[in-house]
Amino acid sequence: MAKLTKLQIKKVNELRKLFPPKLIVSMCRVEDGTFLAEIKSLHNIRTEGNNFSELIEMVNDAVKTYFEVPEKLLPYMPNYVPPIRAAQKLDVFPIRSVKENVTLPLAN
Repeated sequence: MAKLTKLQIKKVNELRKLFPPKLIVSMCRVEDGTFLAEIKSLHNIRTEGNNFSELIEMVNDAVKTYFEVPEKLLPYMPNYVPPIRAAQKLDVFPIRSVKENVTLPLAN
């Protein structure tokens, strides 16, 4: 990663403070096997993914987009990670349709 200027470091710190410590996310697996998420903590933003891993990536991307994080500062932003229980319930077992409310803690 490129070295940041003092102004960029200040901006990174300001943006990181905007990220809630936890996200409330409603996730479901639909009949075609794809996944949908609704980020309740941020005005019900919706996103989707072809698999559970991609869904989590898209949730993190949606949060960064919501807070208008400049592309250059994306590597310095935290990511939310799901609890193992949610991954097992939504991804591992061949269930046709499941809905799960999940709290995603902020990884530092």
